[in-house]
Amino acid sequence: MSSAAELLQQGKTKELWQKYCGFIDLSIGDFMDIQNRLLVEQLELLRNCELGLKVMRGARPRTVEEFRSQVPLTTYADYCPELLEKREDVLPEKPIFWQRTSGRSGEYPFKWVPVGNSLFREIGVYSVAVIVFASCNKRGDFNIGGHDKILYSMAPPPYCSGVLSHAILNELPVKMLPPEEKAEQMSFQERMQAGFSMALTEGMDIAFGLSSVLVAVGEQFSQGTTRGNLSNFLSHPRAWPRVAKGLIRSKLARRELLPKDIWPLKGLTSTGMDSSVYREKLKHYWGQYPLETYGCTEFSIVAMQTWEREGMTPVPTLTFYEFIPEDEYWRSMEDKSYQPRTVAPDELEAGHKYEMVLTSLQGGPFVRYRIGDMIKVTALRNEKLDIDLPQMVFDSRIDGIIDIGGFTRLTEKTIWQAIEDTGLAYQGWTARKELTEEPTLHVYIEMRDQSEYAEKVRLAIHQNLKEMDKDYADIEDMLGRQPLEVTLLPKGVFQRYMMEQQAKGADLAFLKPPQVNAPDEVINRLIYG
Repeated sequence: MSSAAELLQQGKTKELWQKYCGFIDLSIGDFMDIQNRLLVEQLELLRNCELGLKVMRGARPRTVEEFRSQVPLTTYADYCPELLEKREDVLPEKPIFWQRTSGRSGEYPFKWVPVGNSLFREIGVYSVAVIVFASCNKRGDFNIGGHDKILYSMAPPPYCSGVLSHAILNELPVKMLPPEEKAEQMSFQERMQAGFSMALTEGMDIAFGLSSVLVAVGEQFSQGTTRGNLSNFLSHPRAWPRVAKGLIRSKLARRELLPKDIWPLKGLTSTGMDSSVYREKLKHYWGQYPLETYGCTEFSIVAMQTWEREGMTPVPTLTFYEFIPEDEYWRSMEDKSYQPRTVAPDELEAGHKYEMVLTSLQGGPFVRYRIGDMIKVTALRNEKLDIDLPQMVFDSRIDGIIDIGGFTRLTEKTIWQAIEDTGLAYQGWTARKELTEEPTLHVYIEMRDQSEYAEKVRLAIHQNLKEMDKDYADIEDMLGRQPLEVTLLPKGVFQRYMMEQQAKGADLAFLKPPQVNAPDEVINRLIYG
């Protein structure tokens, strides 16, 4: 079948849309048929490999029903030591490369994940869909072409984002800024400097990266131009026309020069649980809301927004979906011997939260795997765009929830949004539950303006939490107490922490302090510098 590059060259845009984006036209029944058919094919592979038999604990299911009733839920520990040792002889399909997680679990420095040829090809399909949707105005009407330029703001292989870039290049005739073979040999700062230098002279059509990175780039950009430091732009004569147009746009808007003035993008895509938190800032700096994708290293792309940029739609051919209802999850936390029941995509209920349980398709290794994320189903279909599939948003990490006295369970995302909505400029924060006389949410935060008062910051965050979470508000209304404490941290402490971690050779995920529930050792390092 023709690649996106070939279809674009032949002018077959309808065929391109159908191949890469046609999954949004599936009915929920069609979606389930595809899921069930691919799972049965996957079970054949699992029954004939050593790792499959191990994680299925001797079960040999042949149907979806047998699979869900006979095979236990798993975590990464069930795949060790085989995956940590990168043993290819035990896998359902021989990998063409290995990618790794950034090590969030705390049990392993990182987790190795194999990617076979079948899986890689399928990842390429949905990687193109993300870019098409990001440049899309309505169904079938998109704005990508030959030789579009993408800012390489992703972590290189063996991280998942680097693998996505290779999957895109395998399908589309795009140009990475800087080229991937050079970018993957550079540090992050070197990549960004080289990428923006090239974008000034050659242009930029698509920006794709972590939301926090894209916001940081926008902040640095605006701060530099506010100070009148345009030398970096004007040192490239070929960039002068682009910079001149950008300056005119910013002057007419009566504000500092922003990335959106220099580069009117065809599309902006973002990953990371903070995408919704940074949504308005991303539009301010880059001129449009980001198209969010939801995924993980073990399964690549799990769901994505479409051009409406609201709820995310699951993709049918990368993973088999099951969902643990929230009440079942909490029961399993209280009784470790309890096996929670799961529901299928066509059994979901709008407005409810679920823990994700995913099984690899396309020859991947994972079986009924708990990735540790909680999602919320916002609707059973997208009425506005006539998409007959469940719509979901990322809610929280199940290990990033802070329970305050049984009244409320605050997620990392909720706390982050409450801090962001204060409008106060901060450098970094971490929060955890602490037990003194009463259970307390304690936020440790570094303010950019060191003259801010802790009580002012505390009251601003507290008010936002009350407005966002009725159960949190009930603690004050019913018990007369405000369960929030704020400690202001010394200036530069987050930067020093990252530099110290980098000097120790820490992995990428461990450069920053944990966002939620950091241990005493980390908190003490932040407080005392």
